[in-house]
Amino acid sequence: MCAASGEAPRRIGLDAGLITAQACELSRSRGLDHWSIRDLAKELDAVPSVIYHYFSNKDAILDSVVDSVSADFPLPDPNLEWKDWFTKLFMAIRPTLLEYRGLADRLIAGRMTPGLAPIIDAAVAKLEEAGFGARTAFAYSMIFNVAISTIAARTHHVHGLNGVLDTETMLAAFESLADSRGTRVLVRDLVSPLVDPSTSARVSDEYFELLLEAILEGVESVLLSSCASLPLHECGCGT
Repeated sequence: MCAASGEAPRRIGLDAGLITAQACELSRSRGLDHWSIRDLAKELDAVPSVIYHYFSNKDAILDSVVDSVSADFPLPDPNLEWKDWFTKLFMAIRPTLLEYRGLADRLIAGRMTPGLAPIIDAAVAKLEEAGFGARTAFAYSMIFNVAISTIAARTHHVHGLNGVLDTETMLAAFESLADSRGTRVLVRDLVSPLVDPSTSARVSDEYFELLLEAILEGVESVLLSSCASLPLHECGCGT
């Protein structure tokens, strides 16, 4: 029987869940920005109009991918001290965000989805419990923006901005500034170890762990004060 007028034909057995699962696979293997709805339809042995029956556009599919991937993010033990809680959270979700390149960029761009709500709720509750009061939102934003931006930057270093890493060009750009002592230090102690396959993972992990420690200690030092429970305009410190 032909589909009713105005309705997209459906492939038997296909549904939003199966489309999302295949979109997750494409996102994992190619990155979120390097496949099209036509590519997705081909993988599903369907035509693009079938995809559009379930999703209005690619952004809607990517929102579904984010929800699907984030459903596997483990929430740390709620009894942990707040800095330990955030460290555990980011160390747990970082490998997935690195694997699905483009996902961290999407979060930084503010593309939040319902599936992220449990993480946001737990994080905010942990900061409130720690005593951040009226500065809870500031603390949350600082911690997440720094951590997720760093993961996104690492993804770019690993895969390249367009999905291809050109380490030779990158190192050549640094080496062109050979007269700069600061550049030589950066190349020696960070850039070269990060692009060397034998040391890349270790140095990247160490850098991220130190960054988490620094941002969490900094947020505690600057925001967690005796006036944290007051609105910012009523607090004389840090304004």
